[in-house]
Amino acid sequence: MGEHDPSEPVDAPPTQLGVGVALTTDPSTTRVLLDEFCFALGQAAGLSVVAAGVWHYQHLMQQLADGNMHLVWLPPILALRAAVENRVTPIALPVRDGVSTYQAVLYARPGSSVQSLHDLRGVRAAWVDRQSATGYLIIRAHLEARGVSLKDAFASDSFLGSHDAVARAVLDGQADVGASYIYLDEHGIESPSHRAGWGDRAVQIVAHSSPIPSDIVAADKRVPAHMQRAVQAALVEGVNPALSRAAKALLAADAFVAPTAQILRPLQDLLGGLKGATGGHSIFPPPPPPPSRRL
Repeated sequence: MGEHDPSEPVDAPPTQLGVGVALTTDPSTTRVLLDEFCFALGQAAGLSVVAAGVWHYQHLMQQLADGNMHLVWLPPILALRAAVENRVTPIALPVRDGVSTYQAVLYARPGSSVQSLHDLRGVRAAWVDRQSATGYLIIRAHLEARGVSLKDAFASDSFLGSHDAVARAVLDGQADVGASYIYLDEHGIESPSHRAGWGDRAVQIVAHSSPIPSDIVAADKRVPAHMQRAVQAALVEGVNPALSRAAKALLAADAFVAPTAQILRPLQDLLGGLKGATGGHSIFPPPPPPPSRRL
């Protein structure tokens, strides 16, 4: 079902689910893993599920719009924007090493005079790059939502390419603040088992966002509700060993949880500040997954 039949209306509800994922390794390897995931998901959900293809993010969204796929794996900004536009329904959040969310954070070196939002005036900022969700996009949208003027807050912007480079710049005094990610519990305390973007080094947190899903499995709005529920149940309940193994291999997911309004609504509220974003080039931050996976 990788090709859309021009004689069939695009808005017709699918009778089988075409699954698409963003490319994270070489296409041939990813396609094999996708085929295994689709077979296992079909068995667990009692549905006809086929691999629609492996794409880069923007092509993935185009294939979704064209009706060539119905279930997609997306980074949070793209998924939530599509949800706000009534194009998809988020149905599952992958869990890795016990966590499904993290926070974008702005931080300074210990002892810095920059301690809160009120101190953000004419400071030198270090960012990962312009399409990094936690290293640029989301924390800036959060600051704007809190009434911070970005033009007045930041006297200069340096784009350094990695979270580690941002940390070095902040701690060495080359920048006053930097952006990264952190894992916080419900009390705002840093998780001792999940390393933040600056590693084990001591920093001073200036601000952090609401919880952010690492990535989202979403269904096209045209997928019937009973099919969405069947897929969600198969993923979240985790009772099918073959599906669990396939999800681990393809998505590095240990398990899945259902998305809640408490998690999704704050990010949806920030989307107005993310109009210039293409959605980010990565899906989840490095730890707890391998360091090569960067957000």
